[in-house]
Amino acid sequence: MNYSSDQLTAIRHAEGPCMVIAGPGAGKTAVVTERVHYLVKERGIDPESILVITFTRAAAAEMESRYLKRNGEKDGVIFGTFHSVFFRILRQEYGFTADGILKDGERLNLLSSILRSLYPQLEFDAEILSGLLSEISRIKNNRLDPAESTYGGRQIHMPEVLTRYEREVHRSGRLDFDDMLVLTWKLFNEKPGVLERWRNKFRYIMVDEFQDVNLVQFETVKLLAAPLDNLFIVGDDDQSIYRFRGAQPEIMLRFPKEYRKAKVIRLETNYRSVEEIVNAASAVIRQNRARYPKKLRTGRKGHGEVVIRRFRDEAEECEETAERIRAEEKEGTPLERVAVLVRTNHGASRILSVFVERGIPFVTRDKVPNIFRHYVCRPVFGYLNYVTGNRTRENFLKFMNCPVRGIRREDLRLPVVDLPAMASTLAEDPERNWMGKRLKAFELQLQLLSQLKTPFAMINYIRKGLGYDAYVQEEAEEKGRDIAELLRVLDAVQESAKEYGNIPDWYAHIAAYTRKLDDTLRDRGEMPAGKVMVSTLHASKGLEYDTVFILDVNERVIPHEKSTDPEALEEERRMFYVGMTRAIKKLHLFSVSERYGKKMEDSRFLKEVRYSDKVVFFT
Repeated sequence: MNYSSDQLTAIRHAEGPCMVIAGPGAGKTAVVTERVHYLVKERGIDPESILVITFTRAAAAEMESRYLKRNGEKDGVIFGTFHSVFFRILRQEYGFTADGILKDGERLNLLSSILRSLYPQLEFDAEILSGLLSEISRIKNNRLDPAESTYGGRQIHMPEVLTRYEREVHRSGRLDFDDMLVLTWKLFNEKPGVLERWRNKFRYIMVDEFQDVNLVQFETVKLLAAPLDNLFIVGDDDQSIYRFRGAQPEIMLRFPKEYRKAKVIRLETNYRSVEEIVNAASAVIRQNRARYPKKLRTGRKGHGEVVIRRFRDEAEECEETAERIRAEEKEGTPLERVAVLVRTNHGASRILSVFVERGIPFVTRDKVPNIFRHYVCRPVFGYLNYVTGNRTRENFLKFMNCPVRGIRREDLRLPVVDLPAMASTLAEDPERNWMGKRLKAFELQLQLLSQLKTPFAMINYIRKGLGYDAYVQEEAEEKGRDIAELLRVLDAVQESAKEYGNIPDWYAHIAAYTRKLDDTLRDRGEMPAGKVMVSTLHASKGLEYDTVFILDVNERVIPHEKSTDPEALEEERRMFYVGMTRAIKKLHLFSVSERYGKKMEDSRFLKEVRYSDKVVFFT
């Protein structure tokens, strides 16, 4: 392989600290593996003294595979993730085994048990539990004060949750996933002799994706690299998008201050994307202030296109996306070379529905939740099932007190619900005769619901006429749920019903969509031939496609409505930049004028794209 002068400078760096700022498509993996080869073959460094750390097992395996292909033999160089490397140390020092590490499911069950005991009045679904575990990781990995955490609002007292969680993990005699990092940091701080032994073993340390390190990872590596400081880091501050997991991009920004003698090398040639895409992405990212300035350029020949289009609504946007993908296929682009990127998992539901209807095969990078199975939708389907003939007690329980009506389970004495009979019985009860009138009024509401012709109109009446939206908001406030997210799920479900004239046709679509989504779980994360990749912006990092579509580039979506402070807004811009730079030849940036009946503004990021040359803009 032919290397540029900048790449060769990085490859041939031998002693002392070095920071390589590698932009998208700059060939950083090749540089890292070639440098290892250079140290071993040209400098005569003992391969067992070289440690290469990255963030995912796939990335570590890819680097090791490339090195073995280049070197021709396995010679003792260690390639691993932070967790695998630190666990290797803990296993040797303390005798820990893999069986002693809590699996993800066990962590969720443990946290769920703790929360049920602390807050019996609240409900915690898998999404909330996963978010709390991420927050616990962020606190532990950055040595933060849990009292300053605002996760869960006033409903959850994080110091109490974390104390109980740590106590239960310790009592089990096992390790939490994050303990592999924290315990290694403590080990090196508390036992100088142990630290010295590992320093003598790993005399050359390389860290890939350095922009994603957290405080504990950096401080542990810093201890391990001293006093030789043969620390070679590679990363791109413009691609740091995991702050919610605890990543601190400012660590990379202050690296030259931590290591005054550090050599700084910039890899600013993008060998992946054509000029139009590099220029458009650069126009966006240069608006960030907390970054290293760069002069990015393309190393790829040929021309491409960046297209910005605004559509009336999501339906039109998704239909056009499907049309363009079919056109790409006819022009010879394999479907696996096409990606559709969205801001959140829930944001993928509309385009996936269109793909199901159009017969466009797809695979998802993330585990896309089925909005039709979301707990907030259960009462809605309960209502619809009731007015279309399902009068069973089981179905009635789903919606009878949504909103609260005072109906008791013991009022449902038969397997089939007969509201008029219930109303008559309760009207004769001197203590609850008021309930008889309430049930008669409820029966009239259900009759009115049954007379509506379309599922869209029915859902609208359930939400507004029957007061379900107000009930959801009250429940969310009481239990610390994200009100806006719950209403968005209801909006998405109602919107999906818009194109169907009756319940059976809509239910048939839901069944087909559900089967297809379940099928994708088997292929999730893989890239099989003949299938379009649908991914969040977060999960797209590290991948590349000939053609990329980014949907809903609107204010309150990209950037997300919760990203209001300058730091969060810069991370949203970095995320959009990552999505843009996944494209090799063609980049489509789509926005909508209306979403769920509400007016939408184009994202400020689209305005920044227009500063670049050769962008095609359609209204």
